[in-house]
Amino acid sequence: MTNQQITQKPQDFIDMRNHMVDYAIMFTAPFLVAVLYHGLRAVVLVLISIVTCTICRRLGEKVLNCDFSSRDFSNWIIGVTFALLLPSTATWWMAVFGAIFAIVVCVLPFGKTINSPFVPAAAAVSFVTLCWPDRMFAYSDTAGMSLSKMLSQGNSIGSNAVALLEVFTGALPSAMGAGCVLALLGALVFLTIRRPKDAISAYTFMLAVVVMAILFPRVSTGRFISVIMEFCGGEVLFGAIFFMTYPSVLPKRTFARAVWGFAGGIICMLMRYFGSFEEPMCFGILIACALTELADKIPLVKWEKVKEEKEEIKIVEPAPAVVPEEVLNEIPDIEVTETEEETETEEESVEEIPVQESESLHDVIEEENTVTETEAPFMTGGDSDE
Repeated sequence: MTNQQITQKPQDFIDMRNHMVDYAIMFTAPFLVAVLYHGLRAVVLVLISIVTCTICRRLGEKVLNCDFSSRDFSNWIIGVTFALLLPSTATWWMAVFGAIFAIVVCVLPFGKTINSPFVPAAAAVSFVTLCWPDRMFAYSDTAGMSLSKMLSQGNSIGSNAVALLEVFTGALPSAMGAGCVLALLGALVFLTIRRPKDAISAYTFMLAVVVMAILFPRVSTGRFISVIMEFCGGEVLFGAIFFMTYPSVLPKRTFARAVWGFAGGIICMLMRYFGSFEEPMCFGILIACALTELADKIPLVKWEKVKEEKEEIKIVEPAPAVVPEEVLNEIPDIEVTETEEETETEEESVEEIPVQESESLHDVIEEENTVTETEAPFMTGGDSDE
C-alpha cells in the first residue's frame, strides 16, 4: 500500500464510513414509511437535502484547498436525517438552508465529520425551528393533532386500541420519518445487533424519558398512557437511535456513554416541559453534545479498572515475534548436505595428521639406531689399537 492510499483512507475514515453504511440500512424502513404516507414529496425533500449537503461539502473543500474525506457517505446521511425530521409541508428552501447550515457550520470548520462536536442534522433542525417555527410544526396535510402538541396542551389519546395502533403505525401527524414507531424499533434492533456498545447511550436515553414520564406525567389518563405518548410522540425515539449514537459525539467509555445517554434524556424531557416549542428535542441533543468530554472524565468504576489493568498487562507482556512469509521467502536456502560433507573431511584430515607424525618419528628413531650400530665397531677398533 502506498503512502497516498494510507493518507486517503485512515482508520477514522473507515470507521466513519462503516457507521454511515449502518445508518443507511437503519434509515430504509423510516424512509419507506415516509414515502408511503407522504408520497413523492418525501423523496423530493430528501434528494434536495442530500444534493445540497454534497455540493456544500465539495465547494468547502475546494475553497479551503484540502481533502476532508467527504467520500465517507456522511453527506448523504446528514441530508437524509435532516430531511426525515421535516414535515411534509416544508418548502424546498427550508431543506436547502438547513442542509447548508449543517455542513458549513457543523462540519467544515472541524475538518472531518468525525471531528465535529455536534450532530449536524440536529443542529440543522434546530436552525430551521428557530427560523420558521410555524412551518416546522405545520402538519396540515394530515388529519388530527400530533402527539407532541397533545402533550404540550395536556390532551391524551385515551386508552382505546385504535388510538394505540395509530401511534405505533405512524398514522398521526408528525415529522416524515419520526412517526412510525414500528419502523424505528426495527432500526433499534439492527443497531443493537450491529453495534451493541453504541446502543447503550440510546437505551439509557429512552430509560430517562420513561422515568420522567412516570414521575411527572403531563396527561391525566394514567402513567402508562403518559409513557406511551412521551416515548412515541415527537422525535424522542428517532433522536435516541440516530442522534445519541452519532460517532463524533459518543463518549469513549461504556459507563460514560450510559451516564451521558441518561443525562441527555433528562435534558430533553426538561426542554419538553419548559420549552416554548412543540418539539424541542434537538436543542436538548445539542446541549448533551457539549457534555461529552465531561462524561469521559467520570471516574472509572470497579469493572472498568479491572478491564484496564488486564489491558495494561497484555501491553507489558512482549508478543512473540512473527516473521512475515515474504521475508522468509527472501532468505536463501542453506545447503546442509555440503556443509556436513566438508566438516566430515576436515575431521578425517585432523585425525590423520597425528598418525603421520607418529610414523615419521618412529622411522627417524630407527635410522638413528642403525647409524649408531654401524659406527660402533669402528669406534671399538680405534680404542683397541690405541
